[in-house]
Amino acid sequence: MCGIIIGFIVVLLSFPQIAPSHIVAAESIDATCPANQSHLVPWQGGRWFLSGVNVPWQNGGYGADFGTVEEWVQHTYSHSTTATMFADLQAKGVNSVRWWVFADGRGAPEFAASSGGAVTGFDATTLSSMADAVALASQYNIRIVFNLWSFDMLMADSNSSERGEHAGGHSDLIIDTTKRNSFLTKAVQPMLGYPVPGTSYTIGTHPNVLAWDIINEPEFGISDLGPAAGISQPVSLAQMRRFVAEVAGTIHRSSNQLVTIGSAAMKWNSDTALGAYGNVWSDVALTAYDAQGALDFYQIHYYSWMNGDGVTWNYAPTVIDWAAGSFNKPTVIGEFAANAGDTGYTPAGLLEKLHSNCYGGTWAWSYDGVDGAGTWDNISAPLKNFNVTYADEVNIQSVPALDLPPQAYLPLVVR
Repeated sequence: MCGIIIGFIVVLLSFPQIAPSHIVAAESIDATCPANQSHLVPWQGGRWFLSGVNVPWQNGGYGADFGTVEEWVQHTYSHSTTATMFADLQAKGVNSVRWWVFADGRGAPEFAASSGGAVTGFDATTLSSMADAVALASQYNIRIVFNLWSFDMLMADSNSSERGEHAGGHSDLIIDTTKRNSFLTKAVQPMLGYPVPGTSYTIGTHPNVLAWDIINEPEFGISDLGPAAGISQPVSLAQMRRFVAEVAGTIHRSSNQLVTIGSAAMKWNSDTALGAYGNVWSDVALTAYDAQGALDFYQIHYYSWMNGDGVTWNYAPTVIDWAAGSFNKPTVIGEFAANAGDTGYTPAGLLEKLHSNCYGGTWAWSYDGVDGAGTWDNISAPLKNFNVTYADEVNIQSVPALDLPPQAYLPLVVR
């Protein structure tokens, strides 16, 4: 979703060409998916459909799931709540969650200044809470995709009485070489290297951490692409690409886990979708900044405004299948309304359509029902039925990983 402050309505206002929600472009004919399963996400020696939900913020603590918002002494991570959630998800056959970490920066990481500033590390709760979540994920056979930032980090700098002293105002982490490096060395590397209790793994080597989502909907914070309302510190596309590539490269050099970003729509991730801008996250675009900075799989979001007019533009994955979108990597629908609101589908029908259109996964928004896009109750029964039907693609086999030091990064093409 587009952040706790911006909200879905701002996205609608940012796209004046949007047709009324009852206008839905003609359905695509179900695609024939590749026999070699190249549309599915590679993990632990197989290829899988990632089926699950978003955990955008636990117990209402935006940006405080793992870090702490000091102004309100707000740290909302709970071992028991997480165990209950994972048990519930496991019972429905879910194999993965996309869990937000920093959001706009109000709770973590720690900064050297009240306004912007270089990263200095973490408070006492952030990494231990993340490690506890990973240990529980292993217990309940869930894979975590940690989403680090959201484009909200580029909102105006806040203060202690508003959204929190460190909420927003972090464009310098993207555009300033020294401060960007502080994030890599004082946040990313320590996070990957933090031990998971009771195991010989670190967070960055644990087999139940499947991937890192570097930033949610970055396009809404990019000046070249028309930033969303409320984004006072947009960065250029080149600057955002460098940031994404350097974070991805750092993860790849320290871990065998995967990397993605949460692209707001296929408008910015497809060269052939009707009216699309083009794929701004291609390997060529990112490896220009870091040779190991390419994404391992794509992730696009889908809400009803993307249905378009069907004549000049359409970014709906229900209409444009994986092949028609010219995606050259597995592509996960990283967000869609759990209630399927105004898409023209029921939740069950939407799951089936996205699967038949050869996408590599679906993460419903959201488990805790943080906005009007639906709740876990809307999607849990359809998702359970879906996971039973496609068990051969969803039931990730727990292949014991060799507990070795991080290896040199190998692109997916040779893995």
